[in-house]
Amino acid sequence: MADEDDFRVKRIQKMLLEMAKGNFFYSLEPSEQNDNIAALVLMLNMVNEEIRASFIHQGFANAHHAPQCIIQLSFLLDSQGTIEMVTKNTCSLLSCLPRDLIGKPITQFMTESIQTKWAKKWPKLFKKHPYDTKLHLELLTHEGLTIKQDFNVSAFDTLDDTGKKLLLDSVFFVKGEPFAKGIPKNKLMVTKGTKRHKVKMDHKDIQIIRDLHDMIINNLEKDLPGLHELARQMGTNEYKLKYGFKQMYGTTIFRFLTQERLRKAKTLIQYSTLTIKQVAQMTGFKSKTHFSRAFKDKYGLTPTAMRD
Repeated sequence: MADEDDFRVKRIQKMLLEMAKGNFFYSLEPSEQNDNIAALVLMLNMVNEEIRASFIHQGFANAHHAPQCIIQLSFLLDSQGTIEMVTKNTCSLLSCLPRDLIGKPITQFMTESIQTKWAKKWPKLFKKHPYDTKLHLELLTHEGLTIKQDFNVSAFDTLDDTGKKLLLDSVFFVKGEPFAKGIPKNKLMVTKGTKRHKVKMDHKDIQIIRDLHDMIINNLEKDLPGLHELARQMGTNEYKLKYGFKQMYGTTIFRFLTQERLRKAKTLIQYSTLTIKQVAQMTGFKSKTHFSRAFKDKYGLTPTAMRD
């Protein structure tokens, strides 16, 4: 028992080191044990999920020309499920060299639970050509850490008739610089995504919108008031709040609220033992049915299916 606990602690240490280096793509496989180490793993996974998701919502204003950083995980498989090609980022995330992956069955890098689901799904992937679907996979790194990610799965025939192929592809996040070069930080002209609307925003206006962002994140279980009342509470006008928020975060205020509710719900479903009804209530959904429908529209799976 002592040896097993020591192994679990070492895995936690490894994950903390990865997080310290800025790598937030790992998660630890939960155990059936109910002790302090298991509780620590649960909290660490949830914190890691929150940090990783925060990259998407940093609120970069007027980032028209901001460079984009796409972390991509891709595999090309043959008809037997053997890896034929991988991207450089795939090797980095799995802490493997290309030769450690190429020529090996993809199931060798999956968790046991996903191996079982994959075996049932595999025969159906080549029935239609071309064929695209979405699958939730859990991959193991060289150190035994778990990467949980939704993959787009595409089946196709090669032009040279060498057989059927399968492409697994997933993108982690997109991040831009806070301000494009040459743009002053004290005055910004918000135009992108606002059609004909042009909104002059100074530092105070930007901070108000960021404060609204944080308020939404910290109160996902609560409904927002109408736009007019919300602008009054935040100390700005409805016009700046509406179009400024869309420019900074790429979506409307109320759509952002829904997206964040679903993201938090996904985390709770994956890393907690709360019931689906409890998760729905904690994330502000009025009914379990409404929650399940919105969740499936977002992630392609019902909450129950993702937990199974």
